[in-house]
Amino acid sequence: MIRVHSKKPFFEHLEELRSRIIKCFITIIVVSIMSYLFSNDIIRFLINPVEELNISFQVLKITSIFLVKISLAIICGFLFSLPIILYQFLTFLLPAFENHVTINKIIKYVFINLLFFIMGLAFGYYVLIPISIQFFNSLSIQIDFIELNYTLENYLFYMVWLMAISSFVFQLPFILFIFNKIGIIDKDYLTNNRRSVILLFFILGAFFTPPDPLSQIIVVVPMYILFEISIFFMGRQK
Repeated sequence: MIRVHSKKPFFEHLEELRSRIIKCFITIIVVSIMSYLFSNDIIRFLINPVEELNISFQVLKITSIFLVKISLAIICGFLFSLPIILYQFLTFLLPAFENHVTINKIIKYVFINLLFFIMGLAFGYYVLIPISIQFFNSLSIQIDFIELNYTLENYLFYMVWLMAISSFVFQLPFILFIFNKIGIIDKDYLTNNRRSVILLFFILGAFFTPPDPLSQIIVVVPMYILFEISIFFMGRQK
């Protein structure tokens, strides 16, 4: 079984950090280039939720399509590179807090994180985005002299923003796990401050969703479930 050792001189740690950062940047660049090659498919995928709403998309600048494809490619390059980035991060960080960290354990952490990340993207795409679009479209439909014409750039980045927020929400167990490993928080602290955490969830839900109670509840409920899952696994680690 391969183990990760943490007893290294300070400058070797810096060199290792530099090497891992370079690997992350190379991964992002390569995946961004690949994402650009499939940018038409990515745009078509993001437009799919509003196909039934008969919305026309406008491009107001000559360079808009090119800039949209480049921006989406970079965003997707970062998102799709997260498993590699996370692996490099954990391989560098966790040995400082545990005496015996195996590569298998780090891969398990990466796999679990990736699973929650995909669940977050799916939740944003199939749940949060349709509700959000329906809410904002209903405001326009109520006014007879307004047509639903969106700029492609604005729509796509709004979609990406919602999906990024949703995926970040589903990273809550992993974030709490890392904080627990580092010693910033523990199970007892989270349990004793459960009410404050729930209030924080409602504030975040109000900030990241359309201003209607249903959307906020739809975001807060999975956040609270993930929070309780995090507490459960923290308790099992003792």
